[in-house]
Amino acid sequence: MTIKDLTYSEAIEKVMLNNGYFAPLKLIYREIWNYKNRSGIKGKTPDYTIQERVQRDTKFTKIGLGIYALTEFLDKLPQAKAPITKQDKQENRHANIQGMLLEIGNHQKDIFDTYTNDKSWIFENKTLGSLATLNKIPPFTFENIISDSVSFLDVVWFNERRFPQVIFEVEHSTDFRGAFVKFMELQDFQTRFYCVANKSRLSKFKKEIDKVAFLPIKKRVKFLTYEQVESDYYKAIKRDFIKY
Repeated sequence: MTIKDLTYSEAIEKVMLNNGYFAPLKLIYREIWNYKNRSGIKGKTPDYTIQERVQRDTKFTKIGLGIYALTEFLDKLPQAKAPITKQDKQENRHANIQGMLLEIGNHQKDIFDTYTNDKSWIFENKTLGSLATLNKIPPFTFENIISDSVSFLDVVWFNERRFPQVIFEVEHSTDFRGAFVKFMELQDFQTRFYCVANKSRLSKFKKEIDKVAFLPIKKRVKFLTYEQVESDYYKAIKRDFIKY
């Protein structure tokens, strides 16, 4: 008995259901073939067809930068609690910045995968773990470096060979040293490093990165303000190209 192949919309729906009712396009492009037969695809490239379906089919609603959700289940998306305490507000800002960085990464053609350690945090009704395309770090180096350091990074963008291409650490109140120590573990890779923080912390960043212990990575670590990331995110929403 021949099993009927799913339509694009049906297969996309399966991907979203398996990812918490929404998914980034980058994940849909890859996971759709778990539910649809690719061997008989002809005509336009599949990625363009997928884009057309999520944009035109009312089953789907855009909820972010290249992020689409099942319209029927919008009310089931996670809701972040309103921040009350100072710590709540800090974590909310932290989660928002990480969410923006994940979406920007997923939207860039030369980025193959994204990862975050803070999977349960929520950015605009989207859990960070479901925004990222990876649940765990690929085995690109020694296991102890991955388990003790890399797996705790805020946001990582991987290239097609599954090596870390860009890493972001959001530093709201720490002294930056923890981030620099993690970056030092990856000094032998061609990875770009960013610390994201309030602009008032730039002098502290400069003071710490100037220490002799961090000399091997000094010229490779850049400082980004929250406002820069937010501006870049909304530029990307408006289809301006952002490159880190």
